[in-house]
Amino acid sequence: MRILQDLFEKQIMKAFSISIVATKLIAKELKKKGIILNNDQMARLEKQLKKRPFNNSEINLGLNEEQERIIKNIVGEKLTINLGNEKELNDLFHDYLLIVKDEYPKMVEETTRIIYSSAMRNMKYMLRNQRKMIKGLIKRLKKDWGKPLDLIEAYIKISYEAGDEFNQTYRKEAAESQDFIFEVLTRLHARACQIASEVLVLLENGFADGAHARWRTIHEIAVVASFIKEFGNEVAERYLLYENIESYRASLKYQEHYQALGDDPFPQHELNSMKETYEDLIQRFGDSFSKPYGWASSVFGDKPPKFADIEKLSELSHWRPYYKLASNNIHADPKGIMFKLGLLGNPNDILLAGPSNMGLTDPAHGTVISLGIITTTLINTRPTFDSIVISNILLSLQTQIGEECLKVQRSIEKREKKYSK
Repeated sequence: MRILQDLFEKQIMKAFSISIVATKLIAKELKKKGIILNNDQMARLEKQLKKRPFNNSEINLGLNEEQERIIKNIVGEKLTINLGNEKELNDLFHDYLLIVKDEYPKMVEETTRIIYSSAMRNMKYMLRNQRKMIKGLIKRLKKDWGKPLDLIEAYIKISYEAGDEFNQTYRKEAAESQDFIFEVLTRLHARACQIASEVLVLLENGFADGAHARWRTIHEIAVVASFIKEFGNEVAERYLLYENIESYRASLKYQEHYQALGDDPFPQHELNSMKETYEDLIQRFGDSFSKPYGWASSVFGDKPPKFADIEKLSELSHWRPYYKLASNNIHADPKGIMFKLGLLGNPNDILLAGPSNMGLTDPAHGTVISLGIITTTLINTRPTFDSIVISNILLSLQTQIGEECLKVQRSIEKREKKYSK
């Protein structure tokens, strides 16, 4: 299961094997005496050291005539190198570390190449084991959460079909009457359905914290949809036009960093066009329009609001505690590394780095509630008998989903508590 680490340790052990270390140490000692071993002699020495014990071993280095002459002049027929003394071994190993330090860049490059090649060769085996483990967890998760997950999928399908039918029925009429509310809400609804499907995938695979982070965006969409429906067509138009403000800002930030990114700059004529549109909008709506959430500033006396202000006027501020909790899974705050929905009781001594079958209730229930708000907000801009019935169906279904999720959560908690005893 630790294939990459095992490969790394194997390569390190090879690099620091006794025979390799001894070879380099002996070569260093010989160099002090004026005998420099070539690559073939080094390989020959290492091979013999692998086979023989170090005490009282005779090694044939395959020396050339010049090297043999040096030995005879220094010590006679044979050269003895004693590696048996502990102090000498420590000193020699220290010398070897100095050698390694000089060769470190080369060793890193070579080790990287070898481990990378080995990892690629072992990739199928590594992934097969990983997938087998994940498959087992998902199978257990499906056994526990199958019913509420199926209900969530049905909820998303009903919401999607309701929005799709509404869009096809009224789009032509809305375009003719310049109904900007219709344009904004249909697009927000489509995005919410897509994100809800992403949440479902995360839930089905045991990623409660990731699902909660995606619910956060659906909540924001619900807030904006409710706000725009409440404050009318002019605010809806401003919301659509605000894209130009965001695009111009993004282009300036890109121009600042494109070289570091290794990309090409924006063509100047495109920048000029975006700037012209930006300035026209500021002249039309005022300086506050250029600020974050400036599209909503007219409702707040031409002062740019914060999201919390919009949330409050949308009458959805009671969701703020859950919104803040979900924010921990988006930002790099300390709370995000200490608290995990996917951990039972959230013990601080466990690091969750993968899927879990815990904590699905909050993101699951929150997702259907927020998607329900967006769907009913959209279809009831033109209330009909059908839209009222669909709204009631969604309300009943989201209640059932909440109850089923809570039932599963408590069942798992009870089971885990029993196992821990």
